[in-house]
Amino acid sequence: MFIWLVQHHKRLTNKERLNRRMSSTAQCGICLAEMEDMDHVLRQCPNAREVWHTLNSIGISCSAQTHGLGEWLQINLRGTHADSAWSTKFAMTLWYIWKWRCAKCFRSNEGLPEDIGGFLVQKFQEVLRVLEKASIMGIRWEAPDKGWLVLNTDGAAREGMGLAGAGGIIRDNMGNWVIGFSENLGKCSAIKAEIRAVFRGLTVAREQSVQKLWLQVDSKMVVSMLTNHTKGHPEYSNLLHHCQKLLNWSGWEVKVSHCFREPNQVADKLANMGI
Repeated sequence: MFIWLVQHHKRLTNKERLNRRMSSTAQCGICLAEMEDMDHVLRQCPNAREVWHTLNSIGISCSAQTHGLGEWLQINLRGTHADSAWSTKFAMTLWYIWKWRCAKCFRSNEGLPEDIGGFLVQKFQEVLRVLEKASIMGIRWEAPDKGWLVLNTDGAAREGMGLAGAGGIIRDNMGNWVIGFSENLGKCSAIKAEIRAVFRGLTVAREQSVQKLWLQVDSKMVVSMLTNHTKGHPEYSNLLHHCQKLLNWSGWEVKVSHCFREPNQVADKLANMGI
């Protein structure tokens, strides 16, 4: 999600804040450079330079450092590299550079660690171990057959506050992003948020004239209610009815199945963004 936001100029650098009239200056708050755009944050600022220099000193280096920002991102995320796990390490490094930049700008205590290289290497190992375990267990996003699109949805609710959000993403059989959504639901239960996400996702898919749709939901309860036509609690029975009506619409073919939480993480992030 962070990489997508970077590539679509949605991260609020000071340049972007000035463009949106949210700030009176585009100046970098750390090094006082004239303009803080995403290239400055991720590569040119002394903060970023220190991170890349430290990694390079321990034998971890990125490719195409003299290229423009967009090409640099694409080459390191999709290109060939001596390290087969480089795309993951590269994306994680970008995220931490941004996180540390925000910590400094907003006077947080989570600034650059004393041992940048050791910290990042440890984080790389932790994430790669999880990914390897998931791969061994066969837990991954499942692509549809050619001609089908996959809709992943999720709902999120914060305990205590009662605030909830819904999110979802539609992808093709190659995993390419077709369309996504994130919605603030105000206050509602977690299960209702899940069903609201399904309803919004089905509505979006129908508006996109999707002909063959595979709905993947990580809540077994919701899948059961959708497929067994269970009424459920009065709080969401009417909403559930509308979902089932969309599923049975004659203008398309839809199948519904349960998926694990790990392959549903993009929808989960979108749901939490809506809160």
